[in-house]
Amino acid sequence: MISISTAWNCTEKNNLRRALTEIKACGLNSIEIGYNFTVENLKVLIPLLNELRISVASIHNFCPLPEENEFGRFFTNYYLLSSLEERERKKAVFYTKQTIDTAKRIKAKVVVIHAGAVEMDANYTKELMKLFNDGAIISEKASNIRAAFCKERRERKKPHIDAVLQSLTDILEYALCMNIKIGLENRYYASEIPDSEEALFFLEQFSGKGLFYWHDVGHSCIQEYLMLIEKDGLLNKLGKYLIGFHLHDIHGLKDHLSPLSGDFNFSRISGYLCDKNILKVIEAHRPSKPEEIQAAINYFKEKNWF
Repeated sequence: MISISTAWNCTEKNNLRRALTEIKACGLNSIEIGYNFTVENLKVLIPLLNELRISVASIHNFCPLPEENEFGRFFTNYYLLSSLEERERKKAVFYTKQTIDTAKRIKAKVVVIHAGAVEMDANYTKELMKLFNDGAIISEKASNIRAAFCKERRERKKPHIDAVLQSLTDILEYALCMNIKIGLENRYYASEIPDSEEALFFLEQFSGKGLFYWHDVGHSCIQEYLMLIEKDGLLNKLGKYLIGFHLHDIHGLKDHLSPLSGDFNFSRISGYLCDKNILKVIEAHRPSKPEEIQAAINYFKEKNWF
């Protein structure tokens, strides 16, 4: 089965009925609820799911969104599971449990989470992106930046990893009681948690306790382009824990394009796409057009990838 994230078309400018009808018109009857749903949005959405016969495969944390955004952060990072401030960490756990409640209510299988970040002095990702765009990602300067990043991250990460461990312990105990699985997503920025070693550590630590790996194709590609990870390194290391994909295309460092509209060769992951037990979610954003989404769906069908 393949789903589409509501991040594609469920925006303030597009009402929910119109958005879900647009998804149905593409031939899909399953969605992932994206990261921007408020309590009021959910009140409108839930009866529409029944009316339009649409199922929910997965939900992205937080859902519903916390009413307050104390730190002015992006939706998914209102509160961090890695925070060294205990009040914030506990709020992140609380709202993640609310997302698990939402998943249980609408019979979703998986909640996709971000684990937070390591607090760092420099924005190494931004520096490397500039070098990539300047055609200098293979250079002494880029190598020095990567070395400095690895050193600072290594020195600073332990308390944040400990905070994530505590957060996951609380979350997974709750999720297990609700029969909801947690998908730990690979991230975009170099400072974010987890890197491949951290992901493997968490997955081994909570083996059999409801934690799985969620692979975002675009995030992985960007880290490959910046030479922070080896090609296919994440799936090679974490593939046995895989529960789902965010599928979108990438051109240069621009991701969340509709599949087939960028440079990613989806045959690279065909072995996983053929697995019927792995969730596949198209996570294209606007301005991806319905006809582009339809073309991607038709291509995946031809390949028998869902």
